Amino acid sequence: MTRRRGSWEKVALILISGLLYAIAIASVGLASRAIPPIPLTILRLTVASLIFGGVLFYVRPTIDLQPRMALDLFIIGMGNIGLPFVLLAVALRYISGSLASVLFNVGPAMTIVLAHFLLPDEKLRPAKIMGTVLAISGAVLLVVSNSSGLKVANSQGWIGQMLIILASAAGAFAVIYTRIRFRETDTTALAAGQVFASLAVFLLLGLLTADLPGLTAYPRQAWTAMIVSAITSPVLGYWLLFYMVKKYSATLGGFSGIATPLFSALIGIIFLGEVLTPIIVISTLLVLAGIWALNAF
Repeated sequence: MTRRRGSWEKVALILISGLLYAIAIASVGLASRAIPPIPLTILRLTVASLIFGGVLFYVRPTIDLQPRMALDLFIIGMGNIGLPFVLLAVALRYISGSLASVLFNVGPAMTIVLAHFLLPDEKLRPAKIMGTVLAISGAVLLVVSNSSGLKVANSQGWIGQMLIILASAAGAFAVIYTRIRFRETDTTALAAGQVFASLAVFLLLGLLTADLPGLTAYPRQAWTAMIVSAITSPVLGYWLLFYMVKKYSATLGGFSGIATPLFSALIGIIFLGEVLTPIIVISTLLVLAGIWALNAF
């Protein structure tokens, strides 16, 4: 009974995470039409930092502060948030949100390969190797096809695809690093810490490049989309990610976005006028089949 309850909890966590990430991706796509990538990232991190600051003040978790923790938070913050946030904002100028969500699911395959080499309790088995090959094959097919998923064709769709794959690789590394360094750290403190570290980095970057947000320069719709994207991810989405990694495994954390393509496709088709081509459908099935094989055997 306990094992069955644990399995249902895993499924529920994956579905909720997928919905949150899909809403975040769609919201970033809308916001990025009016807000440049660096200012958009700074604004999302600022909203998330304010929310996490209030939560930490309320719950007051016990945190064992150490000098090394700042470096660790910087590493996972840039891998989980900093690089993916910026790369997603740029990528959505070339591809649709539903296509981006498919490519983000290459992350689990990357996570499992890294876990095999870096985590002694999460080794690859033959079926997982097959799943990894299937997932990566789906991504390769998308890149070769130069698909964009946009109603208006974009001949540079491969640029957006490669940016998402790079973001997935950064996220996979961050998941493994979290499993290694933060198994005993409070989940809320960990999620908040990476947001604070990322915000500090991007504020400095914005100052150096004179690319800070213009608070009166963006329309109301862009502000609304930005706030929604900040609440869904990183606040809720990454809190659930760390909960999954700490309670279960880095591998399960890698599966946190597996349901995202389903929700992203529905949102994109209904609200954003995105299209699903046969190549995108086939590639999505390959990626999802690979992820299923990774988790089932």
